[in-house]
Amino acid sequence: MARVALVIDSTSDLSLKTLEENNIYMIPLRVRLGDREYVDRVEIKPTEFLNKIEKIESAEDLPVTSQPAIGEFVELYKELSNDYDIIISLHLSEKFSGAVKTARLAANMVSDVDVRVVDSNLVTLPLGVMALEVADKIKEGKDIDYIINYIDELKDIIKIYFTIDDLDYLEKGGRIGKATALLGSLFNVKPMLTIDNGEIVPYRKIRGEKRLYKIFKDLVAKELDGQKGKKLVILYGKYLDKANELKRILVEEFEWEEVEMVQFGSVVGAHIGPTPFGMVFYK
Repeated sequence: MARVALVIDSTSDLSLKTLEENNIYMIPLRVRLGDREYVDRVEIKPTEFLNKIEKIESAEDLPVTSQPAIGEFVELYKELSNDYDIIISLHLSEKFSGAVKTARLAANMVSDVDVRVVDSNLVTLPLGVMALEVADKIKEGKDIDYIINYIDELKDIIKIYFTIDDLDYLEKGGRIGKATALLGSLFNVKPMLTIDNGEIVPYRKIRGEKRLYKIFKDLVAKELDGQKGKKLVILYGKYLDKANELKRILVEEFEWEEVEMVQFGSVVGAHIGPTPFGMVFYK
């Protein structure tokens, strides 16, 4: 039986403890704030990062991120080749970052192990929960073709919806995709966003916060269609109170195998700011 390793990047927003418990290897991205650069999830934690960006007053001072160098991928792949026959290198959407392209170049530079680089078409916790599902299949001893096909299935069933107070970060960082349709005055209007085909796109505009929670609930009801939910992850930046309310509503209304709350990491936060909250789920 082939020995399979799983490599992901830090935009998956999985904690170091979760990575260790599931035998997942992580390549970190970096985020620059002012004149200092941090290794995501290693040198700066989500809460610390959000505290720092809340103090930013000028758009010119917004954080910037950078992908790992090709040498970091090569070094990790070579290290893993001592213990594994195949590496699945699973990364954030190519429309968000060049990490996938860099990983492919690195894979061609390593000859002692079979590296399968996969574009998840996702980012943040949708990528994280995908990685955890893949890790489970590796533990079960599924073969590589089964796992690659399973990843394609997960791309279709893992859903993310989130809202945000302003789109300045997305607009400046160029990650806004078709969500430019939501630019303009957001007075008492909440834009709901999702990820489709690897980019952030608008779902709809919602007037009033009470209606926002109803739309979240309706989306889950439609997707689950009476079935038990496998996993629900509530994502948040600085709005823990709003995230708790969303969790309360969705846990009271639906049955789930697993429920978690996770704060956005610094790389994702650099592109969406401190205000988002929302949900990732699948049946």
